[in-house]
Amino acid sequence: MKNIFRKLGVLALFMAFACNMDKDLQNPNEVSVDGADVNLLLNGIELDFADFFNNATAIVEPLMRQQAMTGGYRYQTAIQPQNGNIQEAWRLAYQNVLINTKTMIPLAEEKGFSFHIGIAKTLNAYVYLTLVDLFGDVPGKNALTGSEDFNPPAEASADVYAYALTLLDEAIVEFGKNGPKPTHEIYYNSTDQVALATHKKHWIALANTLKLKAWLNLSSSKPGEAEPKIAALLTQDLIDSPDENFTYKYGTATVPVSRHPVYNQYYGPTEASAGGYIGNYFLYELYKGKGVQDPRWRYYFYRQIGSIAQLNEIDPKALGCKKGTVPVYSNDLVWNASSCIFDPGFYGRDHGDASGTPPDSPVITAAGAYPVGGKLDTNPTSNTTFEEATVRGDGANGAGIHPIWMSFFTDFIKAEILIKKDKDVAGARAQLNVAIQNSIDQVRGVANDGGQSLPEGMEPSTKAYINAVNALYDDPATTVKTDVIGREFWVATWGNGIEAYNSYRRTSAPRNLPPPIQANPGPWLRAILYPSYFVNLNSTAVQKDVNVTNKVFWDGNAETLN
Repeated sequence: MKNIFRKLGVLALFMAFACNMDKDLQNPNEVSVDGADVNLLLNGIELDFADFFNNATAIVEPLMRQQAMTGGYRYQTAIQPQNGNIQEAWRLAYQNVLINTKTMIPLAEEKGFSFHIGIAKTLNAYVYLTLVDLFGDVPGKNALTGSEDFNPPAEASADVYAYALTLLDEAIVEFGKNGPKPTHEIYYNSTDQVALATHKKHWIALANTLKLKAWLNLSSSKPGEAEPKIAALLTQDLIDSPDENFTYKYGTATVPVSRHPVYNQYYGPTEASAGGYIGNYFLYELYKGKGVQDPRWRYYFYRQIGSIAQLNEIDPKALGCKKGTVPVYSNDLVWNASSCIFDPGFYGRDHGDASGTPPDSPVITAAGAYPVGGKLDTNPTSNTTFEEATVRGDGANGAGIHPIWMSFFTDFIKAEILIKKDKDVAGARAQLNVAIQNSIDQVRGVANDGGQSLPEGMEPSTKAYINAVNALYDDPATTVKTDVIGREFWVATWGNGIEAYNSYRRTSAPRNLPPPIQANPGPWLRAILYPSYFVNLNSTAVQKDVNVTNKVFWDGNAETLN
C-alpha cells in the first residue's frame, strides 16, 4: 500500500507540474511573443528605424562630398563591403526593423491596432526603398522566413520597389480604420497631444510623399509609367508644411546616450576632441560658391578657428591634409599651398584625401546647430584671431534631428517635376524660390527651437542669395535648369545624404563636383557593394564587380558621374 500511495503521489506531483508542459518546453532560442506589448514593439521598431537611417545616410554622404571621403584615394578602397555603416544599415534593416514588424503585425491585428500596423508598414516601405536605392537587388519579403531559409536570395529590385509601394497603399488603408492612437509614438506624437485625425493625416502625408519620391526615381527610366502616377500623387496630401516634417528628434541625456550621433563626433566630453571632416567643396559652396554667402552656413557649420594664420599659432602640425596643386574649383581662394583649409577658418578635407589624421581636433570645422544640435557660428569673418574649440554641452547639447523628409524637400522635387515634365521654366523657378526660402526658414527654426539665434545682422541676406540663384537660373548659358534646381536641393539636404544621392543619379546635379584628388579613382559608386557578411554567410549572394559601374534598376541617367 505504501508503494501504491507513493506512486500515486509521484504521479500527482508530476501531473501538477506537467499541466504547463508545452510552455515549459518552449525553445529558449525562440521566445514566445504572446502577450507582448504592441506599443513597446512599435517604439522599438521606430528607434531601430532611426538608427537605420543614420547609418544609411552616412554611407553616401562621402560620395556626395557632404562629408569628406577619407577612407581611401579610390572609391573601391574608400567604401568597402566591411565598412561599419554598410554592415550596420543592413543588420538594422533585416534583423531589427523588418523582422520585428513581422512579429508585431499579427499581434496588432488581434487587438485591432490598425494605426500601429499602418506606421509599421510605412517604415518598412521606406527601408525597402532605401535598400534598393543603395544596393540594387536585395532580399525582399521572402528574407523574413527565419529558420525556413538561412540563405534568402537577392530579389529583383524592381519587385522589391513594387512591394514597397504596395506596403504604402496598405498603410494608407490601415490609417483609414478606427484603430487607437499608439502610446507615445515617436515621430509625430511624442507628447501624445496631437489629435487622432491630425496624427493620422501626418502619416498619410508621409506615405503619399514616399510614393511620390519613389515614382520620381522611377521616372528616370520609366517616364511613361511614372508621369501619370506623379500627377495623381501631386493632388494628394503630401508633406508640405513644417508640422508634417518627418524627423527623428534627439535629446541631451548622456545615459542612455540620446544626443545626435554626429554631435557626439564633434563635441566630445573633453574640449578640443572633435573628429571627422566635412567636405571642403561643400563648405566652399555655402560660404561663397555663388559669390554671396548662403544664409544657412552659420547654422550648418561651426568654425573653431578664424584663419590659417590662427591654425599655425595653435599647432602648425595640425595642417595634415595633402599638399599639392590648387583644386580647379577653388582658383579664387588662397589655400596656403594646401587643399583642406581656406580663410576665414574653414577646415575640411578634399574628396578622396586619405592622407591621415594630424592633431587637428581643435581646428577642424565642426557640424553646427542644424541638424545635429551643435553650436551656431557667431564668430566673425573679419577679425580671425579667435580660437573656440568645441566641447560637450555646446549649442543645443546634441538635441538635433534626422531630417528624414522635410517639407522643403517636397518643394524642391515639385520644382524638378515642373521643369522636367511640363518644361515650365517660370513655374519651376517660382517653386525653387519657395523651396529655398522654406529651407532657410526651417533651418533657422531648428536652431531657434534649440535656444540659439544669430545676433542681429549676422545672418547673410536671404534676398541676396535667392537673387544669385535666380541669376544662374536665368542665365542663357544655363540651358539645363535642373542643374540649378539639383544643386540647391543638394545644399538643402545637409543631414540626409540619401536624397542627395538619389537626386544626383536622377539629374546629374550638382554638376562639376570635384573628382578625387588622385588620378584614376575608379568608377563612382552608383550602387553600394553588398555588406561582407551578407556575401560571406549567404550561399546565394554574389558580390558586385568593383571595377564597373553598377546602376540600380531605376537609374536611367546615361551620363557619367564622378
